[in-house]
Amino acid sequence: MPSVWVGFGLQQGLSTASERRAVGDMVEALRATRVRAIVTGQPARTEFNLRKATFKAPGKREVHWPENLHVTMQTASDLGSSVEFYPDGGSSGGNVVVADGDRRWRIDIGWLTGSVQVRSL
Repeated sequence: MPSVWVGFGLQQGLSTASERRAVGDMVEALRATRVRAIVTGQPARTEFNLRKATFKAPGKREVHWPENLHVTMQTASDLGSSVEFYPDGGSSGGNVVVADGDRRWRIDIGWLTGSVQVRSL
């Protein structure tokens, strides 16, 4: 019987690690997009496809997030499900909420400074 509990605990741990990795990858993509906008002097966007469960930063490969994650976004209405960063470091702003059951994270993107911060809810 202990192996069942160990197996369940291991599976739960792997699931949580996968979720954290997905959130970390999203944060990394957003921050890389901000740097790209500053360095190139051109606006740049991180695109999220909520139906396909993917996101993509400019010049990077498309990344899929785990099926069990529910992702919602609040962004500027004219940008749909993307976040745009500007050469001055600012952004269109908004947030991305990633949830799996009781576990939730929110990625906040500041419009004035373009800062990208994540916190557990």
